[in-house]
Amino acid sequence: MDQKQSGQRKLRFGRSLMSRYIILILAAVLFVPVILPIMSIIYVVVVNNTNMNQAAPYGDVTQISNLWSLEAENLNGASDEEIKARLEQLHGSYPKSSMYRVKASGETLFILGSEDVTLLESTSPDGRTDTTLRWSLDSGQTAETRIPAEWNANNTVQFMKEASFRDPLTVVSYIGGGEKDRGQGFMIIEVPRSLLQMNHSNGLLELLYLGIVMTIIFLSFIMMSILFFARIRKRLIRLQTAMMTTGKEGLPLPVDIRQSDEIGQLEEAFNQMVHQLSDSRHREREEEQLRKRLIAGLSHDLRTPLTVIRGHMHALHKEELSEQGDRSLHRMEAKMEDLGGLIDNMLSYNLLTSGKYTLKLEEKDILRIVRETAAAWYPVWEKEQFEIDIDLPEEPLIWHMDEQGMRRVLDNLFQNVIRHAASGKYISISTQEIQGETAIVIQDRGPGMQQDSDTKGTGLGLSIVDLLIREMSLRKRVDSSDAGVQTYIYSGKGNKETTNR
Repeated sequence: MDQKQSGQRKLRFGRSLMSRYIILILAAVLFVPVILPIMSIIYVVVVNNTNMNQAAPYGDVTQISNLWSLEAENLNGASDEEIKARLEQLHGSYPKSSMYRVKASGETLFILGSEDVTLLESTSPDGRTDTTLRWSLDSGQTAETRIPAEWNANNTVQFMKEASFRDPLTVVSYIGGGEKDRGQGFMIIEVPRSLLQMNHSNGLLELLYLGIVMTIIFLSFIMMSILFFARIRKRLIRLQTAMMTTGKEGLPLPVDIRQSDEIGQLEEAFNQMVHQLSDSRHREREEEQLRKRLIAGLSHDLRTPLTVIRGHMHALHKEELSEQGDRSLHRMEAKMEDLGGLIDNMLSYNLLTSGKYTLKLEEKDILRIVRETAAAWYPVWEKEQFEIDIDLPEEPLIWHMDEQGMRRVLDNLFQNVIRHAASGKYISISTQEIQGETAIVIQDRGPGMQQDSDTKGTGLGLSIVDLLIREMSLRKRVDSSDAGVQTYIYSGKGNKETTNR
């Protein structure tokens, strides 16, 4: 009862394989909308921290542009000397930059060069001296900035066009915050971009990073799935191995239940089946032992009253009986013989099934044994008015067998003909070649094994025949039809029996 209840116990969802796989699928489904943004945030934080740790002494482009615009606005109304002093002060803070101021009239007042800049002077067509700043950039390249002595519309537009996206960074601010009517001109600062922090992200690096992260997580999901099913397969193989491995009793051994999931329930059901088979095997053995003891006891207990009855029947033969009484006495003797044969068969069957029937296997002439046994049954066949056809060769046929056991086989087969094929009034004993072996053939013309005979037996006689033939490593084949039964007994390897109807 406890095993039945435990086998029907409901499995908690949290411990089932289904719940674990659903969690695995949810993790895969939530990968894109949840994990991907988290990894993007981590990427931004890491990149920003990395950029902050890089050498950017002059800040970024926005900072330097805002600084220069603010300084130009603060110099509103300042004199030329004050403007120059302030720019020299700023140049001290940014020594690797170049600064210069242009008046509203277009005249370049002064130039503050960088440590990494070479100032070159050249004469313009109109006789003025222009200045060229030659930059030595960290990339190994050089850049030039041409500063005219007098600015006009053409060279100003050309300067602005060249300074838009080049290295160094060029920032132009009108002094006074862009109010041109005050006539204070403008001031310019140039800073190598290598000294500035890049404030824009690298799209290719981001895609590469996200691709690597997605690939790692995707491979992780595949690996977890493989491990999940590999564990299931390993447990199923362990259960299959337990099913194929038998113990001393020929039954599979129970398995250890390690987890209470679906496979655990299967293992529990398998263990219950093994226990039930073991209990059934024990009960079967007990019943077999009880049956054997019962047969042995009955065989012994029936022999004593049977002997007494036979003695009294023998005494009745000496008395004068009527014709009816004499027939009844002979009929009683026949039934007593049948009862005695049944007792002998029960005892022999019990000994054979328990392995206590001793066989003495020797090289014997089977044809001689068949002739002697048939001679003993000849009067019985004549009494039953059988047509007897015995055709056996003169040459001996040697088989490895137990003589008494073979006589018992022949007696049971002849008795079976008398009991079940008496209507055919025919028996034949001959030899025939089967599978390269000479077989003894016993044939009758009864109704065949597929039909019920008038006299039903217990089947012990044929069971004893099969057991004895098996123990002597012989073979038997039975062909049955409406025309009768043919029983073949022949020597050969293996223990096989066939019945053809």
